[in-house]
Amino acid sequence: MNPTDHIDEDQEEYEFTITSSDAYVAAALIPCGTCHAKTEVICIHCETGTVSGEALSRFTISDVTAIDKALARQLEPWPTFRKVGGSDVPEGDYANHCRHCGAVLDDMYLHSEPDEPFFDVPGAPPGSIKLAPLEGTIRLSGDEHFDLD
Repeated sequence: MNPTDHIDEDQEEYEFTITSSDAYVAAALIPCGTCHAKTEVICIHCETGTVSGEALSRFTISDVTAIDKALARQLEPWPTFRKVGGSDVPEGDYANHCRHCGAVLDDMYLHSEPDEPFFDVPGAPPGSIKLAPLEGTIRLSGDEHFDLD
């Protein structure tokens, strides 16, 4: 299942709150909270961009609720980042899933604390996060996080 499998025609009419022309997929390996196997997780990291019209720099995006078709195509190499539904994550939100057991890996445990992989992408230990550039301007909706130096 790809991120594009769940984008309907109305999604293109959606008013996205975040845009960036200088964005990356940030990838890290973590142990799954369910099966404990190492699995890759991703988030979007923006060097620059706007959130609800406000210019920001060096921020990540969690709790993604919508992505445009162009970004969805660029996320196809990471099929474990996809829409979910159920009691533990609101239906329609995007989340990482363990590639081994399929468990949902909640963004709260990836962005919120200093020891989590996406808490401070620019300040992460060398080699702990791989960045893959995204092409063009990306558009999505979610929550922005940035280090409060």
